[in-house]
Amino acid sequence: MNNGISKRIIAGIMLSIFVSTNMISYAFAKEDYDFINNYGSQKPVIRGGTNKEDVLKLKADISITKSREPISLSLRNSDVTQVLRMFADKAGLNIIFEDGVGGNVTMDLVDVPLNSAFDLVLEVTGLNYTIDGKTLIISKAGSASNIAKQEMTVIPIKYVDATALATFLNKNIYGMKKPGMSGTEIAVTNPSTNELLIFGTKNDVSIAKKVVEKFDKKPQITSFKVNHTTPSEMANMICNLLLPTTGATGGGATGGAAGIMTGAAADSGSDTGLTLGGATVACSLNTKVDAGDLLSLPIQALAVSYYTELGEISILGGSQTQLDMIKEFVELNDKKQPQAYLELSIIELTETGSKTLDNAWQIWSRFFSANFANGTTSTNANHPTFLSGSSYPVYSDEGDGTVDHYVNKYKGPFVLTYTIRYILENRKGRTVANPRILITNGKTSTIDLTSDYVKSVTSQVVQGSLNSTVAREYEVADDNGIKIEITPFISPDGYVTMDIKPEYSTIREQIYTYVDTGEEGAEPVQDLAATLLQRRNLDLRSVRIKDGETLVIGGMIREEDTKQVNKVPILGDIPYIGSLFRSSNTSKTKEEMIIMITPRIIVDNDEVKNNETTL
Repeated sequence: MNNGISKRIIAGIMLSIFVSTNMISYAFAKEDYDFINNYGSQKPVIRGGTNKEDVLKLKADISITKSREPISLSLRNSDVTQVLRMFADKAGLNIIFEDGVGGNVTMDLVDVPLNSAFDLVLEVTGLNYTIDGKTLIISKAGSASNIAKQEMTVIPIKYVDATALATFLNKNIYGMKKPGMSGTEIAVTNPSTNELLIFGTKNDVSIAKKVVEKFDKKPQITSFKVNHTTPSEMANMICNLLLPTTGATGGGATGGAAGIMTGAAADSGSDTGLTLGGATVACSLNTKVDAGDLLSLPIQALAVSYYTELGEISILGGSQTQLDMIKEFVELNDKKQPQAYLELSIIELTETGSKTLDNAWQIWSRFFSANFANGTTSTNANHPTFLSGSSYPVYSDEGDGTVDHYVNKYKGPFVLTYTIRYILENRKGRTVANPRILITNGKTSTIDLTSDYVKSVTSQVVQGSLNSTVAREYEVADDNGIKIEITPFISPDGYVTMDIKPEYSTIREQIYTYVDTGEEGAEPVQDLAATLLQRRNLDLRSVRIKDGETLVIGGMIREEDTKQVNKVPILGDIPYIGSLFRSSNTSKTKEEMIIMITPRIIVDNDEVKNNETTL
């Protein structure tokens, strides 16, 4: 009795455990099922694609008999020729072995169709076959069989290059030495009609037709309208940011890596490059990868081009997934660029001043005459000292005997004169430029207020038949003045961040040289050797200004002070009294450039409408 009760208790416990375990499993299973139903759509998938593989069977259909009756084989180091005779006998065919066919085979096959068993034997022994009527011809794989080339099949190619398909077939398929197919290169082309010529068996032609059907497709051409960015910018963004640059992977992969071949994009972003009928090729994908004995199909890959005049970019080729990706990229990036109206005031302030003090003494007498002016001493050329006689004529330079004037001794009374000259001079100037420009987000704008000037002169004496002349070559520069480069970033919060690069140049000094003309008695010619500039440049980065506020850039100041003192020797050094025999000249120059910048963000009516809030 007790045993029966114990058994019932134990059975009840086991049943409870079984039910609980199944309920927990069911709960977890239901949770997984609900998760898949509710969140399965959030799994990463290839947009526009499917998980179904596209398989193209690259193998001949071995058919030496129509019978589907299975056979069983158990072979131990059997002579392959005897085994193949057995297959020929089963298929009701004659059999011929080409020179070099031999070997042994060991295998166990149970209930395998005759055609499949025959294929396996050929595979493991490296043999091939050809059927000529009722005769089975066995040859070594890869050997050139003239019987297999008794027929030529012409396959028309519509869209791609027939040469590319012929190369692909010869290297990747016929070169694999598969049973039932030719083991040598049998595909050539008719270039005049773009036709594929196959010199092989029906199996060779069947494989070629499958490949042609797979790859001979009209390339898809898709155009996208670009409204706000330039077509060249959008095309180059697609090439450099969107299209992948991947290399060949896998064991034994050789040859060139897949990547991007660029046209205009390779020329430093310029718009020059390969032009086809008004279109400029930005880039094309080069997806050719050679792996061991396998070669990629050398046909047109995806290419990106743009039409500047039409405002379009064009995509040649590519999968539907790639096109969807490019379309989404264009929609996300073809946006209106913010613009701002920029008011600039460029003010150049100049202030110059000078102070001049001259003490001049003059002495006239019959025996001594002198002039102490500006700290120098001189005598009158018309009245030299200690000159006897009445007068002496000075003739003119014309050589006609005309008297220009007379030189004679001073005969007047003793005269002492003193002259003082004290002058103060002040000059102020103000030059203002008020350019107003429209700036675009991320684009560099340049304000050029410079002028041309002669930087240097190169002279060359040219000897002619009668006389010599001087030929001059002028080097002209154009950076004298003010030049400002501005690159803005206009943020949605009403601020403008700018990179500002003002350059201010003025002529400081011009250096001259003298060139001998080569003529006897001729004076040298004066030429400009160099022009020296004085520059005041700034390079300001990320200057942030609120819409409507004014940024003032100042402090670009240049000051120059000079002082010159002339004095009469000895007399000018006497304390106090020496000031009467000294002359001085003091000058001061001050220049300052001020730049005031006021940005005003332009808001489109569409943006204002979108920002309106309904309460």
